[in-house]
Amino acid sequence: MRSVQKMLRVGLGAATVLAAALVVVPAAGAEDFTIGVINSMTGVGADLGIASQQSVDLAVEKINGAGGIKGMHLNVIFRDDESNPQKGVAAAHELLQRYHVNMIMGTNLTNVAFAVAPIVNEAKVPFITMATGSALVDTKKFPYTFRTNMPTDLEAKTLIGYVVDKAIGKKPGLLVDTTALGQSGAQAIRNALKTRNMEPAAYEAFDPSDTDLSAQGVRLQKAGVDVLLAWSNGAQLAHAARSFQTIGFDVPVFGNFGTHQEAFINLAGPAGAKWAATIYRATTRSDTEPAPADIVAYYAKMKQRWGDKLSASVELSAMWDDMLHIVVDAVSRAKSQDGDALKAALEETRNFKGMLANFSFSPDNHDAFPPSAITIAYVLGGTDNIRRRVPGMP
Repeated sequence: MRSVQKMLRVGLGAATVLAAALVVVPAAGAEDFTIGVINSMTGVGADLGIASQQSVDLAVEKINGAGGIKGMHLNVIFRDDESNPQKGVAAAHELLQRYHVNMIMGTNLTNVAFAVAPIVNEAKVPFITMATGSALVDTKKFPYTFRTNMPTDLEAKTLIGYVVDKAIGKKPGLLVDTTALGQSGAQAIRNALKTRNMEPAAYEAFDPSDTDLSAQGVRLQKAGVDVLLAWSNGAQLAHAARSFQTIGFDVPVFGNFGTHQEAFINLAGPAGAKWAATIYRATTRSDTEPAPADIVAYYAKMKQRWGDKLSASVELSAMWDDMLHIVVDAVSRAKSQDGDALKAALEETRNFKGMLANFSFSPDNHDAFPPSAITIAYVLGGTDNIRRRVPGMP
């Protein structure tokens, strides 16, 4: 019997929160290829989960409307990890043991992904994560984990390269949260600085629940920091921006991809005007070059479908669309739906042309995002969700 997974939509102010339905559905039948998606529909990563669900819904309708994958109906079961690692673990067990999914995708949050990865790999089921923590992709430790999103090490290398080459500052400071995301970012920044014979002039950490980061800002000021590298999620970084504005700590700030989250856009206000962060080059423009036409068209299609409910993190929707089509391509080539056969098919992916990049995997490399596809752009001031690249950044 075909499994149909429904989603509950609960209004929350002007936003829409998507939560996994409590409806009991039968296990997927032989005619289905079933993907379990674990993502944050609520909590600090909610906008990322909403962006993924909006993308997947649209893509799956198109794929199934065209006959599915070699005649198989593509079935997707969503589970909300509530931005909580323990909830992510529970979701993984349910998807594997109750629904016997063929593959698991998602976990935009690095701390959730680190909790889920061992479980999925032990089950020998392919796990395609969107989390950026570099250590998540390790063909020896996690042989069934793949990633199409940018890894933390690449983000750090790109940021430090720009800061140093453009002489943005001589005394870089670090501001990170205490989660796996923040700590992996801190290590990546330190490593990137070391390649330039530099080290942080100051280091400050904060708990994700902190809303006043004035004390951290004052200490960074006293250390003479003239450029700041920040690593966390959007809401937390918005609190930092507002706190720093209050104390007059005004230096260029460069952050990780999470800075582009909807929460930063909505909460930071003018305090975030100078903040820039890593992002997919295809979703940006320069002062003289427009965004790629296919991205503009995709955004328009998403806007037409979702209207005012469209996530402001729609650039992530484009990555999910690319990721899902990579999976469809691999499944169509796989010799069977067995985990090892699917893993082998993914590893054979070469130069898959997506909207954001050309993606390739191999047996020794499960990170498909190419360095040429990353850039740095201002978080605020974009038009129609197209961000503006910082000066001198390709």
